[in-house]
Amino acid sequence: MRRVIVGPVVVELDGAKVHILEVVPHSWVDGKKHYVVSCIVEWGGYRSSIFSLDVTSNKELEAKLRTEIAKMKLMIMAGRTEFFTKIK
Repeated sequence: MRRVIVGPVVVELDGAKVHILEVVPHSWVDGKKHYVVSCIVEWGGYRSSIFSLDVTSNKELEAKLRTEIAKMKLMIMAGRTEFFTKIK
């Protein structure tokens, strides 16, 4: 039986609001424990679609979230807002 940890949890990171919706643990073929984390990011009046990150630790989750937030900021500042939902 798989154990599912359900959020939602909202955290602030790099000026963005991150909604952690769900965390699902799984093991790779080598037996190493991983987690699939489903998230939504809000920044600058826009919201991302739900996306998933595969991580092994909170430190790795934070690093990958920082990358996603930076990409979102760059896209919005470049005027490529069609990938996001306007929230304000």
